[in-house]
Formats: sequence, structure tokens, C-alpha cells
Amino acid sequence: MKDSYAPGFWCATSALGLITATYFYGVIEAHQIERALVFFNSALWLIGVLALAVLAWSAHENAQLKRRRQTQGHTLVRIWDTKVALRKVETVFDRYFWGSYWQPGRTFQEVMGDLAGTPLEKSLEALKLQCQVLDDEIHDSQWHWLDDARELSSVATALARQRYLLDFCDPRTSIKASAGVDREMEVLVYTWSTRLRAFDHQLDALETEYKV
Repeated sequence: MKDSYAPGFWCATSALGLITATYFYGVIEAHQIERALVFFNSALWLIGVLALAVLAWSAHENAQLKRRRQTQGHTLVRIWDTKVALRKVETVFDRYFWGSYWQPGRTFQEVMGDLAGTPLEKSLEALKLQCQVLDDEIHDSQWHWLDDARELSSVATALARQRYLLDFCDPRTSIKASAGVDREMEVLVYTWSTRLRAFDHQLDALETEYKV
């Protein structure tokens, strides 16, 4: 960042040089003291005008800098809120598919692979809302972050249905069908992990951009 006091320094240095030159001019041209005084007064007037201009410019630059920092700080808060929402999705996803949520006693919707009303569905909706706020904050008319959140939600829904097929598929009826379900599940898990990491890395990059 450029030093905001540099213009003032150079202005003061120039003013000092101009006054010194005027003084020596008056000494050398002592027999023309009235002319030297006129020149000296003109120099003082010019220095005053330059000083006022520098003060006005500095005030404007400081106001712009303060406004820019406030905007950056507000945007960083939105980015951090989105990161928190993303971490919540990641945690709930792991619990839902591999932990305590996927246990006996589930609702009919959960058994059928429907995420409606589940903790995972709620965390994904919270992420979508936060991404929409972030898009508004950075004035992204393409809704980049909201689209990323929707893609994650679509993958999670597909995983839930695939998990249902995996749990209730009888391998004795069709070994080929069971193997196909397993492969599809692996592809979806890989897709989820890849998009989750990409989402996280993009947020890191955006945070770095607004920290500069």
C-alpha cells in the first residue's frame, strides 16, 4: 500500500526549497529588495495553495481507504460465515451417512432416500442461504456460490438414494446389480469429496483476495 503521507512530505520539501531559493534571491539582489519581497509573498501564497490541495487530497484518500476497509471487512465476515456453513454441512454429512443418523428408527422419508426434514437437508439449505448472501455481497450476478451449494445438495440427494439402494438391495437376486450400485456409490462419494474440497479452496482464494 502506498504511503499516504508521501505527498505531504514532498510538498513540504518543495516548499522549503522554494523559500530558501527566495531568501537567497533576495540576499543576492539586495538592491532590489521590493522585488524580492513580492517574489517571496508570491511563493508563500503558492505554498499555501499547495498545502490546502494536499490536505484536501489526503482527506479524500483517507475517506476512500476507510470506506474500502469497511467493505472488505464486511465481505470477509460473509466469507467466514459461508465457511462455517460449509463445515456444518461436511460434519452433518459424515454423521448422516457414516455415523449415528443412519441407524434403525429412521423416518420413512429417510429410508426411501429422501433428505427432506433431515439435519443434512437443513444444513444444506442454510448453506444455500449463506451463499446467496455472499453472492449479493460481492455483486455476483451469475450466482456462482449459490450454484455450487445447489450442486452439493444434488450430490447429497443422489447419495441418499444410492445409500437406500445399497442397504436394501439383495445381492443374492442380482450380483451384477449389486456391483453396479456399489460402483455408483463410489463415484458419488468421490464427486462429493471433490466438490467439497473445490468449494473450500475457492472460499480460501476469495478470502485471500479480500485480505490484500
